[in-house]
Amino acid sequence: MLKRSVGLIGILVLTGCASFTERRSPAQDEGVPAAPASFAQSNATTSPSAASSSEPWWRVFKDPALDSLIERLNDANPDIEAALARIDQSFAILGITRGALLPTVLGDASAGRRRDSVNNLLFPIATPEYARYRIGVGASWEIDLWGRVRGGVKRDRLTAESSELQFKSQLLSLQANLARQYFAIQSAEAELGILREAVVIREENLKLQQSRLQLGSGVEVDVARARVEALNAKASEEAAVRSLGKLRHAIAALVGVAPSGFKDSLANKNGAKPMAQTVPAGVPSSLLERRADLRAADRTLRAAAIQVGVRKSDFLPTITLTGSGGLASLKASSLFSTDSGLFDIGPQIDVPIFQAGARKSAVAQAQAQWREAAANYRGALLTAVREVDDALLDIKSLKSESTVRHAAVNAATQAAQAATRRHDSGLASYFEVLDAERERLQARLMENILLGERQAAAVSLIQALGGSW
Repeated sequence: MLKRSVGLIGILVLTGCASFTERRSPAQDEGVPAAPASFAQSNATTSPSAASSSEPWWRVFKDPALDSLIERLNDANPDIEAALARIDQSFAILGITRGALLPTVLGDASAGRRRDSVNNLLFPIATPEYARYRIGVGASWEIDLWGRVRGGVKRDRLTAESSELQFKSQLLSLQANLARQYFAIQSAEAELGILREAVVIREENLKLQQSRLQLGSGVEVDVARARVEALNAKASEEAAVRSLGKLRHAIAALVGVAPSGFKDSLANKNGAKPMAQTVPAGVPSSLLERRADLRAADRTLRAAAIQVGVRKSDFLPTITLTGSGGLASLKASSLFSTDSGLFDIGPQIDVPIFQAGARKSAVAQAQAQWREAAANYRGALLTAVREVDDALLDIKSLKSESTVRHAAVNAATQAAQAATRRHDSGLASYFEVLDAERERLQARLMENILLGERQAAAVSLIQALGGSW
């Protein structure tokens, strides 16, 4: 009879009753958002070069200094270390939950002396004071009839996978942030060089105006204006130095060192240019496979769905097999004799009867958490699509603007050269040369800012596409 009962329980575990939890959960694809058919800017003709699956995405920029910095970030960034610790916590929780699939076995041993109150006994005993010795083992195992335990394991496994994917998303975000900071430093150093040229020109203009005033051919207002321009140029130079210093501090923090310990030279030595190769962005639905944050949102949604079924299974009875056995005696000398053996074995059934709506509230909470996860998933997808479209628009528009800016630099350079020739020929004053040089430097400054924006847009597109495509 016992064997037949155990066999029946095994059949129930392996058949439909075991799937009660999943059947009572929202469907696997329920709540998964539908991606739009295409990107609004999918006709963009300029995108960064695609990184193959066999190499890191940042290598498309072909910059050894950037490669070294990102490798240092991967090894020493404290945020990455904290995220790795969160992954370990998630998988540890999974291990705790998985332990419920197997019986729990505990051993115990005790030895002690006890005295009972004679006035508290219903029957007299030989002596109220005695010793007790015990060695035993106990086991318990919940029969997972409804799939509640297995559902909890699947839920925590999905949660652990979500934590791992969130780490990948955070890592990509930190890497992309470092790349943008790196290119911003190169742009800032080039800007500082241009501003220093501007300071020289403004100071020459001030000296010239002062000389004219001393010779009687100038006026005080021209000297005052020249002094204002010279001081403004110095102030702009100082602002650029401050900005450059903060950018270096930011990179130092990203690679896990204090600013005082960061001595790397980040000057643009190889004349890095923004990526300009064509890269098909694909379709928005492909982001669901590429982007780690969207895959993490998917795991979170599925885990929340299973939790709904787990909470509903709490309304059903739980059957736990318990047993214990061992040796017990009032004398140490007879502890291991045959007559000292004992055991206690049998099933325990717990049936929920009244809990003042606590379990209904737990189901309502799980359902609300599932709806929250579904809404977060939809929001994450919309954000991902917008980020791709923003990056594609930036790349396309910045390329067109760059063509215009480059033409403006060429025109300003030609104007400065013409003014210099006219001055050398005695046909123009030096003020004309100074004005032309001022316009040339301003055009170069705007072109340099645009170059930095194009490099940042290239990094943003790579990040928006999940680091590869």
